[in-house]
Amino acid sequence: MEKSKQSEEDILKLGKKLISELKLDDTVNTLARWMTHYLAELMCSIETTESETDKIELKKECCNLIIELWQIRDRLPIQKPLDNAHEFLEILRVLKKEEKSASMMPRWVEYRTVPRDSPWSSFVEKVKHNSEKIFYRAIEVNLNNELLIKDNEWLNEHKEFLSDEEKEIIQHLNTISKIDFSSGVIDLDDESNKKEVNPEERLKVVFEEMEKLIEEEKKVLKDLKKMFFKSLRDKNK
Repeated sequence: MEKSKQSEEDILKLGKKLISELKLDDTVNTLARWMTHYLAELMCSIETTESETDKIELKKECCNLIIELWQIRDRLPIQKPLDNAHEFLEILRVLKKEEKSASMMPRWVEYRTVPRDSPWSSFVEKVKHNSEKIFYRAIEVNLNNELLIKDNEWLNEHKEFLSDEEKEIIQHLNTISKIDFSSGVIDLDDESNKKEVNPEERLKVVFEEMEKLIEEEKKVLKDLKKMFFKSLRDKNK
């Protein structure tokens, strides 16, 4: 972070944010409690002191403390930018890993065709189709507008204190959260995104759909297995 981008007003605003995040009534973190009280007292003194000289000194001390706290934010018991997106980012890492593994397949696989009436082709097609749907549902569960509320607060109110990477990721996640995975189209004006949905009902529907997709895959696998064993028995007759 470049200090030239941070005004005193922005730093004090960040301080208020940190105080609100650190105010955990049930925290057992003694250092966090002390920092919360000390920072709150400093900011209160700035508001109450009548001496302009003292006010300037208090603001300087307060701003220095806020910057120091922000630099060690990973060790503070607060919800930091991208904390809510952790599960989704892990899903992306898994998918990226699988993508790299797929690139290690022999080159001939790229142009060798498989008859469309092949049982194996039908099985792989079903697994691919259903797995894509399952991936999309996993993304929808772990990335939605509600989960991004906190991250957008950081982006909109304290953008100057986020790294370029953090800002880029949050903006990218906002875009992904607006994708209609059933059509692959981004609808920024879709009013349905703004409707309140019962989280439990939403999860129930998603899990039921994923279970159905997996059962379909199992059925196709079972049929494939049955057909091959029947073929072997017929050959041995």
